[in-house]
Amino acid sequence: MSQRPIILIICDYYLPGFESGGAMRTIVNMVERMSDEFDFRIATRDRDGILATKPYDTVRIDDWNRVGNADVYYMSPGKTGLGSLRSLIKAVNPSAIYVNSFFSPLTIALLYLRKRRRIQSVPIILAPEGEFSEGALLIKRVKKTLYMTAAKSLQLLANITWKAAAESEVAEIQRALGNIENIHIAPNLPPVLNASDRKTIKPNKSPGLARMVFLSRYMRKKNFNWLLENLTDVGGKLLIDICGPLEEKDYWEEAQQLIEKLPKNIRIEAKGPVPHEAVAETLSQHDFFILPTIGENFGHVFIEAFEAGCPVITSDRTPWRDLEEKGVGWDLSLDAPEKWIHVINECIAMSADDFAAMSQRSQEFAAAWSSAPELEESNRAVLRAATAKGRI
Repeated sequence: MSQRPIILIICDYYLPGFESGGAMRTIVNMVERMSDEFDFRIATRDRDGILATKPYDTVRIDDWNRVGNADVYYMSPGKTGLGSLRSLIKAVNPSAIYVNSFFSPLTIALLYLRKRRRIQSVPIILAPEGEFSEGALLIKRVKKTLYMTAAKSLQLLANITWKAAAESEVAEIQRALGNIENIHIAPNLPPVLNASDRKTIKPNKSPGLARMVFLSRYMRKKNFNWLLENLTDVGGKLLIDICGPLEEKDYWEEAQQLIEKLPKNIRIEAKGPVPHEAVAETLSQHDFFILPTIGENFGHVFIEAFEAGCPVITSDRTPWRDLEEKGVGWDLSLDAPEKWIHVINECIAMSADDFAAMSQRSQEFAAAWSSAPELEESNRAVLRAATAKGRI
């Protein structure tokens, strides 16, 4: 049997972390599904998310660890510089390098090392994970614009294989960077699930009450404060749990001021981060999943919500579209807050039987989507295309 191509994944966060969001889950699921064909090595930071002040205490730092189907190197802050990264890449000698962020300092360092020929010119796969959406680019806009301009003028982006999660992300990449070629569309992979994983028992829904969950990192891009500002004329009882790290403290402080002004029939509570193994259970205890995001390239939590029988209420700025036609939720314009209130009131008034039918359709939708063979094949095709290039 021929040796498997080595894919070195350089990413900011990986297991055992869980606070950094869906981009990490994409890598976890890719390793789980494709280690039969590719030998995955992962270089990542030694802590969980940007708020973490201490390293993991369950792995060896600045050393290789076997984690699932991959070998993982956890870099301490002093080992993420150019020299350390160069030495690590040289030691691994990969067939291709995969990065899941355009703006990460680790990616910038990698592209700089390649440009200066400090590392052998290995094929690079770049999955920007929604970083070029209109909403994402508004955050730290000046700094991002300056770097995009520099990357193009210095030709840091030559000979890169791009991975987009949807057609919409292709358009976002090209709008931000110009006529980028060699973009492969490969939806982000869900985990491998068996039939028992998809059997979720939902509590009965009560007419006059809707239990909703916002399960994401609390940050401006997710746009929850916009919803709080527009929660007027809500009839019945609305409960929304915020589950996830409060990543942008100033944004959360603004939210608290808005929450204090809400009427008594609306209750908003922050529950904190949820370990990945508890996500399904958390979602299953709620009726609906709500996320008024200003832009997502994919969003693992959407498919997790559907799997848990939670119909989705989200903006029309994600790949999850035509949800109302499918009978599994709503994708709404952020320019029409009155429509959001109408839908929320519809959810509150919904009967137990109508909700049970909608919840079942959501689970069936997730099962059909997740089992489509082209999902995995399109992702394998990206890795094959890169490794087939050989070293330049």
